[in-house]
Amino acid sequence: MKASIEVSDNVIVRCFKGDVYLEDILESWKEIFNRFDNLGSYKGILTDFLDATMHHQQDNLHTLVNYLNENKIHMMDMKIAIVIDTPQVSNTMMIGQQVKRLQIRPFSTRKAAIDWISI
Repeated sequence: MKASIEVSDNVIVRCFKGDVYLEDILESWKEIFNRFDNLGSYKGILTDFLDATMHHQQDNLHTLVNYLNENKIHMMDMKIAIVIDTPQVSNTMMIGQQVKRLQIRPFSTRKAAIDWISI
């Protein structure tokens, strides 16, 4: 997998590096669901794509939205911060609009994402 997952200050931090495809993102969500029994006990999830090159098509956005909708019970009312370059920000915003009850926001820095999660 192209993602590392760790916990820092009660925030689950997932970092992607290199070429990243939809399958990599879905696999990392599965790992989070398997590793962390009670996601509600964490402040939130920070996903960092700054060192990644995204290779997924617009059609894949629907697959990701469907997957998150099917699994949102695990993440109800959690803050999910996405640290990403500007070309992918619109996709992050669309996911946030289509997956109700999840608070998903794009950020350009990890510090801003952690500050928002910690509020």
